[in-house]
Amino acid sequence: MFDISEEEYTSAIEAPVFTCLNHESTWLNQIDLIACKEKLSELVMMAVKTQKSENTTEQNLNALLDSFYSEWAFSGTSQKVPMSLLNSVAYTLNYRTGSTISLGMILTYVMEQLGFDVEMLVFENDIQVLLEISQGEGFLIDPCSGSQRWYIKPENDSENSLDNAFQQLFEEDVEKLFLAHQKWAFISEKRYGEAFKCVEKLMHLTDGDPYELRDRGYLLQNLNCDELAKKDFEKFIEECPDDPSIELLQSQIEEMDKHLRTIH
Repeated sequence: MFDISEEEYTSAIEAPVFTCLNHESTWLNQIDLIACKEKLSELVMMAVKTQKSENTTEQNLNALLDSFYSEWAFSGTSQKVPMSLLNSVAYTLNYRTGSTISLGMILTYVMEQLGFDVEMLVFENDIQVLLEISQGEGFLIDPCSGSQRWYIKPENDSENSLDNAFQQLFEEDVEKLFLAHQKWAFISEKRYGEAFKCVEKLMHLTDGDPYELRDRGYLLQNLNCDELAKKDFEKFIEECPDDPSIELLQSQIEEMDKHLRTIH
């Protein structure tokens, strides 16, 4: 498990943690991608030192988590830090404080480089890291605290019960979830330009999902681009005519029409 060269654990540039760092560079002017990647490499090298070949998987897991959350002091926070910062991989690497999405990506990456069979997922509406020990059994790890609980698939469950219990997150799913978290964080902070960058990326990743189209219209409206916002709202109404938000959107379109007529 632990015979890993530096080249091997610094080469996984397609991992979500790196993909999301690259996304961050489009709205964080001061981000140092090279420094962030070096910090991830350093974490893996320190993590390797916590592992012993004679230990059980559970013992090595506990050794890693003790270091990650105690010695290296990664954690969530109850302080009033903007959520867009807590979601940021760069911020979390620099300040050792983050959200479930940023901490989950970092922890998952480090564990993967040590050879653990691990993945991110949504369980009971929370992002968790799952270390699978055997088919249907494993540890669920809270990315903000490192607390863990044993999961056992009930014997009488159907073959699809794991799919029902967990929302498995593949690499692209993690990327989309990160961008969605950042989009809503930026919107709540009234940082509409940054939110617009997120929604544009989501539009590309989701092949023009109509709900991302609606959100883009909302952002364009807040960026005083009424004509473009109107087009997005009208297209959303055309694609989702039964959506409960249609009445509100139609009233907004009418207001924008009045505004545009006044301008012209």
